[in-house]
Amino acid sequence: MLLNDLRYAARTMRRTPVFATAVILTIALAIGANTAVFSVVNTVLIRPLPFAKPERLIQVGEKNDKLKLTNFGASVLNFIAWREKTQSFTELAALGYGTFTISGSGGDAEQLTGNRISPALTRVLGVAPIAGREFTQDEEKPGAAAVVLISEGLWKRRFGSDPRLIGRTITVNAAPATVVGVVPAALTLFSGSDIFTPLVIDPAKEIRLNHVITVFGRVKPGVSIEQAQAEMDTISSQLGKDYPEIKDWGIHLITMFDTFVPAQLETALLVLLGAVGCVLLIACSNIANLLLARAAARQKEMAVRRAIGASGGRLLRQLLVESLMLSVTGGAIGLAGAIGAVSVVNRVLPQNLLPIPAVTVDARVLLFGLGVTIISGLLFGIAPAWRTARVDMNEVLKLGGRESAGTVRSRLRNTLAAVEIALATVLLIGAGLLIQSLSKLKNVQLGFQPRGLITFQLAPPLTKYPLNDKASLLYRGLLDSLRSIPGVRTAAASSGIPFGAGNYNISPVASSGSSVLAPDASVPIDWRIVSPEYFKAMNIPLLRGRDFTDADGPPPANPVMIISKATAKTFWGDADPIGRMLHRVADPKTSFTIVGVVGDVRSRALNEETRTLYYSLAWRVSGLMDVVVRTEGAPEALLPAIRQKIREIDSDLALANVRTMDEWISNSAAQPRLNAMLLGVFSAIALLIAAIGIYGVLAYSANQRTREIGLRMALGAQPGNILRLIVGEGMRFALIGVGVGLLCSIGFGRAVSTLVYGVSVHDPATFAGVAILLTGVALAACVFPARRAAQVDPMIALRHE
Repeated sequence: MLLNDLRYAARTMRRTPVFATAVILTIALAIGANTAVFSVVNTVLIRPLPFAKPERLIQVGEKNDKLKLTNFGASVLNFIAWREKTQSFTELAALGYGTFTISGSGGDAEQLTGNRISPALTRVLGVAPIAGREFTQDEEKPGAAAVVLISEGLWKRRFGSDPRLIGRTITVNAAPATVVGVVPAALTLFSGSDIFTPLVIDPAKEIRLNHVITVFGRVKPGVSIEQAQAEMDTISSQLGKDYPEIKDWGIHLITMFDTFVPAQLETALLVLLGAVGCVLLIACSNIANLLLARAAARQKEMAVRRAIGASGGRLLRQLLVESLMLSVTGGAIGLAGAIGAVSVVNRVLPQNLLPIPAVTVDARVLLFGLGVTIISGLLFGIAPAWRTARVDMNEVLKLGGRESAGTVRSRLRNTLAAVEIALATVLLIGAGLLIQSLSKLKNVQLGFQPRGLITFQLAPPLTKYPLNDKASLLYRGLLDSLRSIPGVRTAAASSGIPFGAGNYNISPVASSGSSVLAPDASVPIDWRIVSPEYFKAMNIPLLRGRDFTDADGPPPANPVMIISKATAKTFWGDADPIGRMLHRVADPKTSFTIVGVVGDVRSRALNEETRTLYYSLAWRVSGLMDVVVRTEGAPEALLPAIRQKIREIDSDLALANVRTMDEWISNSAAQPRLNAMLLGVFSAIALLIAAIGIYGVLAYSANQRTREIGLRMALGAQPGNILRLIVGEGMRFALIGVGVGLLCSIGFGRAVSTLVYGVSVHDPATFAGVAILLTGVALAACVFPARRAAQVDPMIALRHE
């Protein structure tokens, strides 16, 4: 019986190819978009992290309520104390960040992102090496032999998956190190790391207020995060009594999921999933209207089938099979399109935009696509099938096949069209808010000039370039050499550039004298180490005082610093800060004299203002430095000359993260740009489908009312009267839909509040603009069928009836 229904449904599709194609393509577009977005949601939010029992994994961070630091790094000394005292965790492990240069090994020198890890980290995460072994506890101690773990990706890319690599020596940071194991991709999720070394702990060299590591733990079975938090609060309180300098610092436990997935990303993905869900509902409403319109033409067919013995249930099943066949056909096309879209997403998404290496289509995504396909077929098919199957056989045959119960069907079609308009209103307002927000971000004052800047990172091996002497001389010579390149205006170095690849540092800082703050008050400040001419290279204005010079260090010279305008205002208001002093809370004995004030710079995010202070490169050098080169023309054109100069200085130096500053800024806006673009596309699709829906409803209505219109015109109605009649009918349910959509958008605005910048989520201009746009589109959709109806010849209409 079902096979017969399928055959009949296929014949029906072949008899009405235009109708079938329109339905199939509409549902394919909607299901493809839903499946593609769900594949991202599934990969990021639903699929378990690739660790053993990830629900028991916790990040153990530090917090300081006075400084408004809710989740900060941990200090090595505190980590040691936690590890000894905790009873809630099976084990704690630490992770530090670093940069490593591999040279030799059959390839050019290559700078890699890496981690220094506790030997226990692989056990805590439940990640076993795929070859070789993990670190031992003895390798954490000072003086242990140099050993490394490498990632599976590096093993394949640079060493050709050679199993003989285990136990061999490679050159890391210009020193020999033995490869003891290869770790799977799961361990690289933290920072895209390719190389791991033991986190060597020497308590005598550590400062308790230096927050330089990230700590992870695995809670014991049966222990909740609340119980673990209570225990860690007790440990923190005791440590505060033992060490007064950390009395204001506490412990903050967060789940591993929250560590990897920022709240803003989670909100963005859920909003996009909701948006494509709205597109699907609009598509289903539109297809339901098309099916209702087609049902009128099939009333005589259904009446005849009832007359020869078919039951209402039999007809209902046949019509639902037809709807499901249309939906399944469209769903198959949409699923294929979604798989292709995911492949494109993996190629074009900026690096590090998502906390996973790639979006994948797994069984859950396929089941989602299948489920949405079936539900969609039932959604758009059930109402038309129910009404068609309940046809009054006698009335239809008496009327010769003309539609009966037209008022009820017309009301249902109008309601569905109003729902489409309401949903389109919500999506358009959301897209409008995100587009305005993106526009505000693009126009934000950066505080520097990105055009004409090219940047790269260097991490000279510490064995060849110790930070306390030779590293400073290396950068001084390198910068002089780069400035000699024709087309280079100037060059400088910094321990972190705005919007760059990390290496940012925040430290609590206090005044070494009087300030507008309370005595002993400290403020978390973003800090950088920069060379002379850094502000010139970046075009950051010097507002007061002077720039750094090579004479500002090294120790025991008097240490100096330059601060941003916002930092100066925080500590001294409008008073002149030149000559005043600041110190890091972690090192109160060393005070820095302020010699200059520069303009404020956006550093971490376009929507985030930053207080900054700058140390002199002559005083201190970071292991990883960014080099910025300002050029007269296109910065990319000078890259070969820059590489050549570095090779001439040291062939073992490797450049990493080579990009223009414009690229860094573009990447920083990647997520808001993607959000605005996708929601804009979904909104445009929704608007198009809704407009087609209004047009279809009115065109069908006008066609069914041909006799009525003919009578009206025969009795003296003018074309203008008919035009106003049809347009008024359409605009009535369109305006109801716009009104309902505006009300629903108030709640939707709250949902996207964390994604917008510089614009109110209830922005009157956006609400009014969307209302005007939709009203205009609805009016245009109404005018065309109304004009056709107004041109009906009354004699032809009455003769036809």
